[in-house]
Amino acid sequence: MSFLDDWKEWSTAKKAISIIVVCCIGVIIVAMIGGGLSSDKNTATTSSSNNSDNTANQATGVQIKVIYDGEWQGAAGDVGSSSSISGSGEKTIDLGDDVTIVSADAQKMDGGSGTLTIQILKDGKVIKESSTDSAYGVATVSASV
Repeated sequence: MSFLDDWKEWSTAKKAISIIVVCCIGVIIVAMIGGGLSSDKNTATTSSSNNSDNTANQATGVQIKVIYDGEWQGAAGDVGSSSSISGSGEKTIDLGDDVTIVSADAQKMDGGSGTLTIQILKDGKVIKESSTDSAYGVATVSASV
């Protein structure tokens, strides 16, 4: 019996989980390759407390944002560490300030026809995004932040 014969017999849930695992491994590999190609950052960042009133309500650091009306799940993280993420509707996940190369993916879990978008944000600004319209589609994104 070949792999394709086995695949045809698998349930939709088992296929979805398999696709997510493969995508997560791919995202980690891409992040590791990107980390090896990027130069080291040896700069310091300073901030003034004079602007604290203006920036108090603005997002800081690195976030992952998933936008989809239905149910989704995936993974997100920095080089060498990834965590499962899931939800329904729009959700923003804070990764903090100590990340260098971010990778994330999200998959539609309800087979909906709407667009699922995953974004990497830095200090509230979108720096990279990816989308899918396919039923059970996966969107993958990575960037050096």
